[in-house]
Amino acid sequence: MRSMLCAAAAIVLGPSIVWADTIVQNTNTPGFAGTFNYIGYNSSNVAFGQPVASEFLAFGGRFHPASNSNEQAFASQTTVTATQDGQTFNVPYYNAIPDPNLFFRTIAYNPNLTGSWQLTVSNPNYNTVVFNTSAIPSNLPAPPFITGLTVSGTSQTVTTPTVSWNVPAYTAPNGYSQATRVFIFDLSQSTKQEIYRIDLAPGQTSFTVPTSIAGYGALLASGHYGVVVRNDYRTQSNATNGASSQSYFDFHPNAISQFNGPVVVPVSSVNSVGQTVYSFNIDVSHGQSVNLDPAAALGYIFSTGAGDPNFASVTLPNLGLAHPYELYIWNGTSFVFAQQLAANTLFDFGLGGVSRFEVLGIDASLGLDPNNSTAFVTQVTFTGDGTFTGTMTAITAVPEPATWAMLILGFAGMGFMTYRRRNNGTLSAA
Repeated sequence: MRSMLCAAAAIVLGPSIVWADTIVQNTNTPGFAGTFNYIGYNSSNVAFGQPVASEFLAFGGRFHPASNSNEQAFASQTTVTATQDGQTFNVPYYNAIPDPNLFFRTIAYNPNLTGSWQLTVSNPNYNTVVFNTSAIPSNLPAPPFITGLTVSGTSQTVTTPTVSWNVPAYTAPNGYSQATRVFIFDLSQSTKQEIYRIDLAPGQTSFTVPTSIAGYGALLASGHYGVVVRNDYRTQSNATNGASSQSYFDFHPNAISQFNGPVVVPVSSVNSVGQTVYSFNIDVSHGQSVNLDPAAALGYIFSTGAGDPNFASVTLPNLGLAHPYELYIWNGTSFVFAQQLAANTLFDFGLGGVSRFEVLGIDASLGLDPNNSTAFVTQVTFTGDGTFTGTMTAITAVPEPATWAMLILGFAGMGFMTYRRRNNGTLSAA
């Protein structure tokens, strides 16, 4: 009997001793891989106002004590290093509200570092543990970027907007599944903190921001937020590998109510002369209103893409300026003054429309951010049906006439993504 009791005690007490001294990787929460190793692609060379690599490697994992003790206390004392091919990188703790236990690192793409990473997890209160990621296949294709992202709502729902987008038709590679993940960042903070994450069902192309985000609260109508929609190819195993295409968008919730209709948010890039350029790829129809909206300190240049229908008219937003805007039209060699244009006043470009126009007269005192894509909604219509693949370029200083040729060359150098035509209603582009 005594021997049976001792055996029973060993069975009960044994696991608690192991848990107290063991670091484990996350294996229980769907979508929260234990280790991961993937190649990533960004939709532009600028994300939320900061330069980003167009192609990168990301690796790390989710680690915690087996006893599930306080995450913050564990993370503050834990170091994770990643080693491959003689190179070692620190993998810092990624302290985001919706992403617990995450240690995450990105580096510039290196074809020699797509193999398995050895992750060494150390904490003075636990045994050091080594985990290995899986390798990224050399022939894994990039998932397509999403396009045509819109943010919609009314003046009563700007803090719970609905975000929608389009995804080109595609098939995930054999052995991989597709997943869409959406992240929201608070861009008003210097740290650009991630505040919300949602993993969507396959084929889902929209979601509505909740009235209250756990650990954060509600979005602010006057706030500045970033949205990342990530299209993933992932294996099903816990040691996840794959590829991701990330599309970046930013918006101010109160911009939704500047004009009726959803706000189509563009992809931002920097052209050859250092200006922020917002690129669009949306289907348009004759007479259809489209609200184009990048932010700039002094003005914007609006241009159609090759083969696009021309602009037929423009209406500018009411920012509370004490004076009208200045409207200029491109005559083939330079911008020529057309007229002063009051806010919320339709200007018709006339028969055939125009391929480029410029808006000046925005007071620098307003402090409009060239990297904010939803602070200045501009409504346009087009002369015909087709696809609008044009751009809006933020002006932070008014160029001298001699520099226009160089600027236009810079615009012409921009490349744009394309996707299949579809019919849309009223659109607002940011």
